[in-house]
Amino acid sequence: TGEPKGVMIEQQSVVNTIAAINKEFGVSSGDCVLALSSLSFDLSVYDIFGVLSAGGRVVLPGAAEERDPGAWRRLLEGEAVTLWNSVPALMEMLVESAEGGRERWRLPGSLRLVLLSGDRIALSLPERIWALGDDVQLISLGGPTENTIWNIFHPITEVRPSWTSIPYGRPL
Repeated sequence: TGEPKGVMIEQQSVVNTIAAINKEFGVSSGDCVLALSSLSFDLSVYDIFGVLSAGGRVVLPGAAEERDPGAWRRLLEGEAVTLWNSVPALMEMLVESAEGGRERWRLPGSLRLVLLSGDRIALSLPERIWALGDDVQLISLGGPTENTIWNIFHPITEVRPSWTSIPYGRPL
């Protein structure tokens, strides 16, 4: 509908999801997330509470930087961001910025974990990310907001030629 919708969730569900993600991916006080999702979007719940609950840092872009891949690059590098959590389209914007223009650039070495959810992941995107980053772990996440952000995940370690989409995953 294009209209914002509210979903009531239990606090314990949020706590369980955060604990599962932090344990599964070793999120700790040394981590830092670039929070690109609107605070009215469910992915922001993890950006704020997930990383902070592990003692890590949250970097919020300024209003003029929210949809500017050049600004994201500066923040990724300057803040030593270790986690990326967004819809695939935002990561694709960052990758296109790195691949194009006058200056090609790579993802910073600090970036270790990319969480993608909320939409279909293009089959070409993982290879493009890996070409730009060293040892970046890619994770596809999904599930209805009513289940608190995510309830399934799939580590993307390859993209098979026979696939028509990235696998949806297994329970957290």
